[in-house]
Amino acid sequence: MEQIAAVKPLFRTKKRRVWEVDFLRGVAVLAMCFDHFMFDCSHPWSFFSNFFDVKNAFADKLYNFAHWYWYSSWDYVSGFRFWGHAVFIFLFLFIVGMSCAFSRDNTRRGALCGVAAFLFTGISFVCKAMGFMEHGIIFGILDCIAMCILIVTALDNLTKWNKYVNLYAPLVAGIIVLAFAISNKAWFGVAHDSEFMDAHFLGYIFGTHAFGDDWFGLFPYIGFVFLGMYWGKAAYGVRQSLLPRLDGKWNKPIAFVGRHALITYFIHQVVIAGIIIVVGLCMGYSL
Repeated sequence: MEQIAAVKPLFRTKKRRVWEVDFLRGVAVLAMCFDHFMFDCSHPWSFFSNFFDVKNAFADKLYNFAHWYWYSSWDYVSGFRFWGHAVFIFLFLFIVGMSCAFSRDNTRRGALCGVAAFLFTGISFVCKAMGFMEHGIIFGILDCIAMCILIVTALDNLTKWNKYVNLYAPLVAGIIVLAFAISNKAWFGVAHDSEFMDAHFLGYIFGTHAFGDDWFGLFPYIGFVFLGMYWGKAAYGVRQSLLPRLDGKWNKPIAFVGRHALITYFIHQVVIAGIIIVVGLCMGYSL
């Protein structure tokens, strides 16, 4: 009987994506962009030397709102940014964990994220030398994500000997980490060092000490990633959307941002600064 040779497709088939994961990641990324836009608007003198000399009602209102928004970070009771920032950080890292459940090569993903983190750290110190940043980034969100991916991957590999242990191990690990964090008030008790200290270097990584313009220690944030890993395994075992009827064109722009989160992270500050400078110059401000 004549055998028919298999023909490879000319083009790779498109990976099946879960739209709500891309969408929620896009929401978290856009929230980050808004947060950084508010920070820039709360420090207009960093862009314009004559900001307080030019009277513009719109710019003044934007500055006052941004100042209120940003400094609500320290209001643990009713601070809008404090709680909003916490929600979106949880969402973003939870989805990082879900993506770990979807990926077939998390070691490669973690390594690539680590390279991106190293590059961004270098860029931050160039910005510091130019006066655009106060401290630079020692262990930021990308560093945290890279380390979290590698750690949850190690746990996943160590528990593959039993499917139930493999499924519930990240859930147990996440609950333990977050329970310990809550009992020790981990979100309130870490003070930022005003200067880099060699003795605290490991503390910057593990979360016992803080330093830098964008700091995210492993503890307690890795707890969110563990929980996301569990949910990805439990709810998306066959990698299909749980809400297929809600999918449509309405979510495509935000889902697009979610699919390109790393690129957005790298370019968003440049885009934001460019918009602020162009609009400010049109309003009569000068650099």
